[in-house]
Amino acid sequence: MGAVGNMVKGFIFAAIYAVVTIVIPIIMFSIIVHLPILPFGQLDFTREDYENVRFWIISIGIIICACAFFSHSSPKQSIRKASFALIQVLVNCIYIWAYKFSGALEWTFTVENVAFLTLNVSQMVLVTLGIYLLTIVLRVYDLIDFTINREKIREERIKD
Repeated sequence: MGAVGNMVKGFIFAAIYAVVTIVIPIIMFSIIVHLPILPFGQLDFTREDYENVRFWIISIGIIICACAFFSHSSPKQSIRKASFALIQVLVNCIYIWAYKFSGALEWTFTVENVAFLTLNVSQMVLVTLGIYLLTIVLRVYDLIDFTINREKIREERIKD
């Protein structure tokens, strides 16, 4: 694939990551915040909490999109591709971890002076980060492999 093809591939993956990490989460939080839970209950989620969640989703999502562009627009088995793939996984970890501190993982539903329900999904974040840890190990291995076998990869590219 030539340089133009790699650039198109990078733009496509950046757009996909933009939709998945920015557009869909913001739409979901907007729906949840404005959702009437019950006629006699309310959601304890302030406008400040919502703005905090939006800020972190957008700011880290843009960084993820940039890393996705550079990772997917790089040639196969290149050190640049491996480096940006590793950076992208690390930024994805920060993105997931930012949900924990933005207040988006604990939702409290209050029924007027009767009861309340708290939904806490922070354990799911820890499981996701565990999976990302394995992905980080894989990306570090790719980076080391592409660095050690640089000459061999270049010879194969010239042959093809």
